Amino acid sequence: MKKRGRVILLLVLSFLLLLSFVRCGGKEEEETHKIGISVFSPSDPELSMFCDYYRDYIAESFPVEFLVSDTLNSAEDEIEFINEMKEQGVEGIISFYGLELERVVSACEENEMYYVLGSGSVSDEEFEAVKDNPWFLGVIGPNSDEEFNAGRDMAENFADQSALSFLIASGGAQDGGNFMHYTRVEGMLTALEEKLGLTYSDSIENLARSSGVTQIETGRDDVKIVISSGYFQSDEGLANLEQALKADDYDALLSAVGINDVMNLLTSDMEDGQKSMLTGVVDCFSEENYEAVEKKDASGQSLLNYVKGKYASMVAPAFAAMFNALEGDADVVKPDGTAFRLYQSYWNAASEEEYIQLFNYTQNIYENAYSSVDLMEVIRAYDEDADFAKFEKLTQASDIESVRERLKG
Repeated sequence: MKKRGRVILLLVLSFLLLLSFVRCGGKEEEETHKIGISVFSPSDPELSMFCDYYRDYIAESFPVEFLVSDTLNSAEDEIEFINEMKEQGVEGIISFYGLELERVVSACEENEMYYVLGSGSVSDEEFEAVKDNPWFLGVIGPNSDEEFNAGRDMAENFADQSALSFLIASGGAQDGGNFMHYTRVEGMLTALEEKLGLTYSDSIENLARSSGVTQIETGRDDVKIVISSGYFQSDEGLANLEQALKADDYDALLSAVGINDVMNLLTSDMEDGQKSMLTGVVDCFSEENYEAVEKKDASGQSLLNYVKGKYASMVAPAFAAMFNALEGDADVVKPDGTAFRLYQSYWNAASEEEYIQLFNYTQNIYENAYSSVDLMEVIRAYDEDADFAKFEKLTQASDIESVRERLKG
């Protein structure tokens, strides 16, 4: 209660300071900025969590309105959304999609709208192609090593628990389309190769791009790896997963994408005791995953056993970047005119106890991992000393230790 009271007091003080600024020669009336949010699925737990944080917390603290896309299935869909948002007076896009980045940023340039990737990873080539575009603010999210290790750590954890048959749900990794998913699958395959002494019939780079349902030659008769590609929201991805599950039983599922949409499919046999499968995901610390961690199969094992995840307020810095730009202070986040590329860390839970502890850290709105007070310190409209160094420091302080320090105040 002590900490909560402190943060509420800081919010009140910040509000009073803002009023003082307005009365002493600042803007006579705050302008409400409209911001579009691109998502591949508004019902996905991670994306729903991000959007709720923006609409239920950020929009209550700052003069902004958020408009969320419907399901996006291609770069064309995102470009169409951008064009529609321009007609509705939207000034910028915070994207959690970002396929074919160069095309999408060009669409924003044509519409004179800012664009930032709010929580994701892109290849060096993708970033280089757009970094000098004045309407592209930058990228925030785990770097390629963090994505690789997210898959690697999960695979090592399950191999250490004597798993020998693995189903990898690779999401958008097929043909290298989604850089994040592709890099996670590379990490999974690398860990299994090293931990179990496997000899693949093809390079890991090629195998991670597999489409459809693909059984990999491992060089060991007792080790099986099957890759099922595609997003679960698509007919193709769902059909691939169903085919893979019907074909065999597995000791462990390693998913590069959230599994909430197919949890019933994955766990129907587990709950009635027909089979037990370890399940792990690179996803988020959501309510849906919390319920899966707490729920047990017939043998007493959690339905979700391992999570590398993001939390709702990790997307706060992307908003701070966008708000600076919309207020005419893009130099706060682009001091040399080049887009930023800043990195954040996944939180890791390898047990029910760890998940519950980390989940609780993300839930208290007055002690959020990124509070409105934190953001005001990196937005020039509220703090004239805001600069890129402060923005960079806050953005990259996403790990649990940094969050604990901020909460202690």
